[in-house]
Parts: sequence; structure tokens; C-alpha cells
Amino acid sequence: MGISKNIKSHTSMLSTSNYLFGKAWLGYLLSLLSVPFIAACSGDDLEQYAQRADNANEIGFMPRTENVTRATYSVDNPHPDNMGAYGFHDLSSDTYDKAANRIFSNQMVSFTDGDWTYSPVKYWPEYSAYDSFDFFGYMPYTKTASFDYLAGKYILSFTPTLNETNMTEGTDLPLICNVPHHKNAPGQIVNFDMDQTMTGFQLKFKLGEKMSKVREFEITKVVVSGTIPYKGKITRSYQFKEGKWEFEPLEWSDVVSKSMSLNIVNKDEGLNAVSLTLADNEFHEWGSPFFAIPVESFTPTISVTYNVKVADNGTVTRENVTNKIVFNKDNFANLKKTGLTPGKINSLEIAIVPDHLYILADEDQYIGYLVME
Repeated sequence: MGISKNIKSHTSMLSTSNYLFGKAWLGYLLSLLSVPFIAACSGDDLEQYAQRADNANEIGFMPRTENVTRATYSVDNPHPDNMGAYGFHDLSSDTYDKAANRIFSNQMVSFTDGDWTYSPVKYWPEYSAYDSFDFFGYMPYTKTASFDYLAGKYILSFTPTLNETNMTEGTDLPLICNVPHHKNAPGQIVNFDMDQTMTGFQLKFKLGEKMSKVREFEITKVVVSGTIPYKGKITRSYQFKEGKWEFEPLEWSDVVSKSMSLNIVNKDEGLNAVSLTLADNEFHEWGSPFFAIPVESFTPTISVTYNVKVADNGTVTRENVTNKIVFNKDNFANLKKTGLTPGKINSLEIAIVPDHLYILADEDQYIGYLVME
């Protein structure tokens, strides 16, 4: 069915301009450019995630992703291995909390040996007397998830907990369905189109225009640290209008933070940790994207450790130097306008130049001054 999607496309730049003075021969150019997550998988890619029920009458599930990168929903970096599902027949404001109308009430569905399975299994013929069915889903499963009705809206909520691996490797990130699955007759697989709830950051480095002529920089370590949000409540509201479902942007609330250090590792094709030597003026990616809960309290410190070499002969002139910058609204003016958006990867572009931190703006250049930590 043709559902009207209410999530707006956020493609505005997250950037500003600053100069950072210090004793070290390192500065940074950071510009945050919000770009949409690439659609994850084609129909062929998703076949391995379908529940291949032996009984055609079984109510089976197949979650799909629309706004998630392959890095977060693939064989190498797997999706959560379980999800929670709600299902109803004859859903209305009067029946959403009635046991008689619930087919599934936060049913845990597990991904095992290529299939989505649950127990006890339910079958479509049990519901042949009904002609209206609606299903909602999220990942990963939590016991405390809820489904409610308030002020004309159906509300799905759950509270995931994240760890350092989730954030640095992009594994098991929380997802929530956009359009609920609606059926006017029993039968076939229940499909969930899942949306990413996190925001991502891809680090990139290059040398400034003058630096590549005299020096090479070997980056050996990048750490994102501080009081970092790791747990929170995800909520999405839905309305059924004129025979179709509409959904609202997801929201994070009741966010909990703790002291964390995210070691962003740069890896080669063999997944071995490697350094990154900068000798030109082109941007080079450092590692895979890391992910965060998109809330204002995400204000980490980005620490970069590097060696400095003479370009002509490779002589090391500085070794294991670390410089830092805090990621917050004071340093990035456009964050005040746009904030962080779920389902986006932000490009953190860092250019190394003598003594200064340059952060480029989109159109109007905003310039401030910082003291290097």
C-alpha cells in the first residue's frame, strides 16, 4: 500500500569555522556534512534474513532495512539477533490493550541458522474470521518494551543498552519499524521496514596545502572519549488515516550517560590495525563509522595521536603526540541549528596544518578561536 512517509530528509550541513592555536604542529579542519544512510540491502541480499517457514500457514517474519548502512546490517557486522513484535487483529483505540485482539504482545523473535523463529508458533488459520491485521516491530528485543494508545496515536517504545563494541563496530544497533505491516486478510510473511535510530560519524584526514611539501603525518590512534550516552528510550508514534499508516520521526528520551572511551581503529583488508600516513592533500578515511545516540549530551573529546616525519627522508621529528578537540555546539555553530539526526552519517573531515584548527562553514563563514587542550 502507498503509505505517506513523514520522516523528512535532513541534508543540511553541520559545520562551522574556527581557528585553534597551540604549540604543536597539528591543527584540524573539521566539517560535518550530513548525508543519508545508504539503503542497506536489495531483495536478493535480504533472502538470507527471511523466515523460511516449513508450514505456509505459519505467521512468519522478515525485517528489512531502509535507512541503514551495510556496516550495520550485514553478515560481517550483523543486525541484532532478535527483535520484539506486536501484532493485532481488528486494532482500534478500544482494542489495542485487549488480550483477545493481540496476536503478539512483545513477542521475542530470534535469528537462528538463517531463520527468524519464535515459540509458540502461531498460524494464520487461527485468525481466519478476521480481516484486519496490524504488526509493529523493533530490534533488539527488550522485556520492558511497550505499546500504547494516547491522543489518537499508537506509541511503540523500547529501551536498548549500548556498549563500546556496538558504537565502534556498528553491530547490533537498535532499529524500529517505520510503516507498520497492515493486512486486510490473513496469510504470508509479516515484513518490517526498519529505520536506524543512531547517528554515525566517519573520520577523514588530510594534510593542509603547505604541509605535504615538507612533512608527513602518521596517525596511529584516534579515541573518542568522555561522558557518552549509552542507554535511552526510543519512541515512535503511528496514526492510521484513510486506510493507511503514517509514522512520526523517532525520539530518544530518558538518556543515560557514563564515562566511555571509543577506540576508533583503522583496519586493513585483513582486519589488522594499521596506522595512516598522510602525504598529500586528499582526504583519507580512518576506520569505519562510529555511532552515537543523537542527543545534545553527546559532546565527546576527539583525541588524535600521531608521529611527524620529514617528507624527504622519513626522519621522525615528533613522536606519539596527542592533540584534542571537544565536539560540542560551542565549537560547531551549525549544530545549534540542526543538531544530530538519526539515520545519518556525518563526515568529520580533519586537515592537518601548522598551529591552527580550521572548521569550514557551508555558505557564511563563522570564525571563532579556541585554545588547544
